Amino acid sequence: MKMLMILDLLNFLFMMVAAVGPLYIAYRVRKRSQRLFVLAILLGSFTLIHGCYHLFEFLGVNFLADVVFYPLSAVLLLCFGIFYWKAGV
Repeated sequence: MKMLMILDLLNFLFMMVAAVGPLYIAYRVRKRSQRLFVLAILLGSFTLIHGCYHLFEFLGVNFLADVVFYPLSAVLLLCFGIFYWKAGV
């Protein structure tokens, strides 16, 4: 196995673990704070989608990874940043 493939697999695993925190926070605050809920959902979604990007890179489906998941994760991260800037949490 090539080193980049191993790193993509590790990144996928770490991103899936990292997504648990924001999604748990979103679950806990869903009725208390709408702004924090949206921020947590955006961050958790970014983490999941970016992890899927690394999974598809590992599996060798580069077209799907580069054309769908990478731009989608960038858009989600940009939305997170804009919402954080506008919400002023």
